[in-house]
Amino acid sequence: MTSDQTMIIGFAALIGVLYLMKIRSYDMYEKEPLLTLLAVAIFGGITAIAISLFLYDFVEVRHNFLDAVFKIGLIEEASKLLALMFVYLFIRKDFNEIVDGIIYITAISLGFAVIENVFYALKDDQAILTIVMRSLTAVIGHIAFSGYMGAAFIIHVKIHRNYSGLLLALALSALAHGLYDGVLFHERLNFLFIFVFIVLVMGQLWMLKILLGFSAFREELTDASFTETGETVSLHCPHCALSEKPKAVQFWNIRAAICDFCGHLLVHNQNIRHLTTYFRPALNARSFTKQLTRKNRSEFLDSNQKILFDAKSMTLCAKPAELGTWLAGTNIADRERILGLPLVGFILKHLGMRYLMPLRV
Repeated sequence: MTSDQTMIIGFAALIGVLYLMKIRSYDMYEKEPLLTLLAVAIFGGITAIAISLFLYDFVEVRHNFLDAVFKIGLIEEASKLLALMFVYLFIRKDFNEIVDGIIYITAISLGFAVIENVFYALKDDQAILTIVMRSLTAVIGHIAFSGYMGAAFIIHVKIHRNYSGLLLALALSALAHGLYDGVLFHERLNFLFIFVFIVLVMGQLWMLKILLGFSAFREELTDASFTETGETVSLHCPHCALSEKPKAVQFWNIRAAICDFCGHLLVHNQNIRHLTTYFRPALNARSFTKQLTRKNRSEFLDSNQKILFDAKSMTLCAKPAELGTWLAGTNIADRERILGLPLVGFILKHLGMRYLMPLRV
């Protein structure tokens, strides 16, 4: 192996590790061991590549839209699913949270894409540029294709036999892969590439957030959840109107305050988004926060009038335990609303999410 080849492989691997760390950051409640993810990316990626190369020996592929879906997409996505089934034999203990199916098949897809990048780069005079460009498109694409299969598979092995969900997931992944390749192969459809790319990536992130809403590893918000930081903050308490320098507290990356007089939790402005992200992951936290901050008057967010949003100070105010109960209830409502959507809900249910209601796993 020449020094140039070593540099190409090293550069592609470095980008892969950075992506792997980013993927791991989405696993909010119970992060998978980084070394385990790295091993799955390497050995799962090699396994998926080997299976796909074997299958390609029996299929003639042309660069057109139909072959992109029914040959390339089906072969490569089936290879990733088989690789996940194989590595699952070695990671059963870590495969314990509902989002782990997506996290681990994403690692396999990443390994697959990095190896594919090396193959392309070694045959190109501008190897580094090839790796960079493919890392911004093909790598993210591979990650975005396969999550459906990861979701269906963990439901199959941990919750309920889900053979129809696995078949649907494989079909969706192959279709997503085929759409990506198809718009690139067909010159008249090239203009759709950015749109297809964004839709695939956003769809994958949304499904991950929906599954996070079912996680049993998410902590419940109680009086003991927040830890004092030893600081005070300048924040008005909308409930009692007495505290002006409440104690600063923190949980996860949510910074808040506790009123010295009434004991209400005070969550200000941007931290409302962090609170929503953690406790209501399926909801668009940014949009929810913007809707709150646009309000012209203070109002209670619940029917029991326990959760107060003060428009003047941009502060959410409630007893921690009562806020926790409200967040848990609205998280369930978020899940039910999404699964009740006409087309999207039908697809998600038949991927296997109907077996999750009302479970947290």
